Amino acid sequence: MKTKMKVQKIFKKSDKNNINLNFNLNIDNHNNDYNRDNYSKEPIFFLNYTKLSLFFLFVFCCILCLFKPSTAAAKVYINIYQASIKKVRIAVPGFKNLTKYKQHSPISSKLAHIIRHDLSVIGYFHIVNPLAYLENPQIAHIRASKINYSNWTVLNAEYLINGTYKVKGNNIKIKANLISIYSQKLLFSEVLEGRLSNDRYLANKFADAVLKFLTGKKGPFTTKVFFVGEKNNVKNIFKMDFGGHRVKRITNNHSINIFPYPSPGGKKVAYISFKDGNPAVFIKNLITGHTKKLYLPGPADFVSWSPNGKKLALALTPGHYNTQIYTVNADGTDLKRLTNTFGINTSPSYSPNGNRIVFVSNRGGGPQIYVMNSDGSNVHMISFNGSDYNSSPEWSPNGKKIVFTSFINGALQVSIMDPDGSNERQLTDTPYGCHHPSWTRDSRIISFDTEFGGREEIYLMDTTASGIMPLMPHMFPEMQNYYNPAWTLKSVY
Repeated sequence: MKTKMKVQKIFKKSDKNNINLNFNLNIDNHNNDYNRDNYSKEPIFFLNYTKLSLFFLFVFCCILCLFKPSTAAAKVYINIYQASIKKVRIAVPGFKNLTKYKQHSPISSKLAHIIRHDLSVIGYFHIVNPLAYLENPQIAHIRASKINYSNWTVLNAEYLINGTYKVKGNNIKIKANLISIYSQKLLFSEVLEGRLSNDRYLANKFADAVLKFLTGKKGPFTTKVFFVGEKNNVKNIFKMDFGGHRVKRITNNHSINIFPYPSPGGKKVAYISFKDGNPAVFIKNLITGHTKKLYLPGPADFVSWSPNGKKLALALTPGHYNTQIYTVNADGTDLKRLTNTFGINTSPSYSPNGNRIVFVSNRGGGPQIYVMNSDGSNVHMISFNGSDYNSSPEWSPNGKKIVFTSFINGALQVSIMDPDGSNERQLTDTPYGCHHPSWTRDSRIISFDTEFGGREEIYLMDTTASGIMPLMPHMFPEMQNYYNPAWTLKSVY
């Protein structure tokens, strides 16, 4: 796939705006443009996963109980962390079809819809209602110098994304533009070429480019999410793209496969499976399809890759006694114990530099969140919010925040805090509880699962704003529950 990019003009000084973040996801009746329609309770609650043997009931009952626009000189990025700013209004009409054949016409609205959906998840974009657009994209001018800007200023649009596409055989060539309505200038243009079947990926790639251009932060739109899909108490691992499309089954057995965790490069996924009886760590190579089981001394639980992809941190219960945090090489060698306390130590997650690990322990009573060096030294508690139940921590990819769940007012809620435990902020407030929070690579979007309409579903939330959006897997509506999301950190085709 070839991708070319040229930056022709940057923002004029008059384009500078304080952009107010007030995330409601109403997108000007954006539901007119698309209609989209996530299990398990907290990870340490294994009882809800299935009917286990009495032995496993005993083991996991123990766990349950114990526990900017810029000038031509330099860019001034939109400050997405500023507390009080207004949303950026952006219009994305259909792309102009340069192909002779009408059968390729639906691609026009498809490309625009994908970009609109991607950007709508980000809390500081307001998508102008496509039903209000005054132009026919098939006859409208595309070049910035010829656009009728009055058709967009009347809609209070600040930015315009337009473009063209041409299909030749099984290939597609897309030219997409980001244009400033205020300065009436092209900000950047990108040419994307690839297989026609990959048009969705190309549109996601341009949405990533727009986000990076405006904020300096790469978006999550070309990453993949792994998750658990459940039907009739059978739980398998799946993956899909950011928009819920291109769903692919990773495991295919009539057992319990849970807690997927993709490797840093996105080429492997580690997970816990009961397919051979005891819960064990399995690693699947997504390129070759080969699956390897790690033979470890005791039931395994909660696996996390080190940033270099060479090690795994996990919870083990050797001899069926206390659950401890261990590290092990990805080939199953060099097993090392990091904790040695009475009770349960579980849910490890590496810091981005690999120097520290955040985890859950009930060594002081109820489950609380602790941080230690990656060799097990310098252990200290960081959850001081007054809740007697804090769990499921995960370090953000930029290292600045830790997401976790906390029992508040009768239900588990998603919160974030700094790695030292300061600046805690509750993000959700639902009577059904939220579980398995996981960061996307931009350290801004969090996914989690909660109950809605009688089943567990996955949702996305912008941590810098408010409001949530469902992440519905397409083509698998028969899933009774889907949950436990985990994201790749790199773009995955």
